[in-house]
Amino acid sequence: MKHQTRLTAVLLITTFLIGIVITGFTSIPKASAKESVSLSNTTNFDDPIAVIKGMIQAINDQDPYEYMNYFTNSNRTAMTQFLSTNKSESFFKEKEAKLIQIKELPKEVGVVAADISPGENLNLDDTRVFYAEINFKVDKEDKWLYNGTNYRVIVVTKEDGNWKIVRLSVPSIEYLKDTGNGFNSKDENIAVKIESTLERKGQVMNMKGVVIDNIAATEEQLKDEK
Repeated sequence: MKHQTRLTAVLLITTFLIGIVITGFTSIPKASAKESVSLSNTTNFDDPIAVIKGMIQAINDQDPYEYMNYFTNSNRTAMTQFLSTNKSESFFKEKEAKLIQIKELPKEVGVVAADISPGENLNLDDTRVFYAEINFKVDKEDKWLYNGTNYRVIVVTKEDGNWKIVRLSVPSIEYLKDTGNGFNSKDENIAVKIESTLERKGQVMNMKGVVIDNIAATEEQLKDEK
C-alpha cells in the first residue's frame, strides 16, 4: 500500500497540472500550425506505440494541433479551449523529446500504476498501459519535469476504432521496479532516488542531483497542523 498511497498523491497533483492539457505550456504555437484537429495522415492509429511516437514528434515540432490528434475527444476539447482562451500563453513546457524505451505493462500493474478507477468508465479490454522512458529538454525544471530522462505512464484506449491517449502521468517508479516492470537502467535508478528524496525530505532534485526546489513544510506550517 506504500506505493499506491504515494502514487495517488502524485497523480492528484499531476492530473491538475497535466490532466486537462496532458502536458505543460511553455512555447508559443507556430503561426503556421493547423487550426483544425484531424487525424494525422502519417500515423498508424492501429498501433498504440506509433500514436505515442507521433505525440512525441509533435512536441519536437512544437505543434499543439498535431499533438491534439493523438488524444481522446475529451482531452482535445480541453486543449482546444485552452488555446482559444489563452492566445498569449504558450503550450509546451518541453522543448525537445526523445523516446528512449517503452514497454507495455501487465493489465493489473498498469491499472495501479496509472491509478485507473472503476468510475472512469474505461473499457479495460480496449485499454492498454505503457511505461516510457523519455528524454526531455526544458527551459524551466520542476518536480514533474526536468532535463534528461523522465518516466511516464501512458494510457491509450480505443476511440472510434483508433488508439488514442487518454492519460499521461508520472508514476511511482519504485512501484514499477518492485513489481519487476522497471527498465533497470542507470537513469531509472537516479529517478528512484529523486522520487525518494521528494517523498522523504520534500526536496526537488534534477537528474544532476541539484536541488531545484524545496516543498517541505516549514516548522510554522507543521505547528499550524497540530
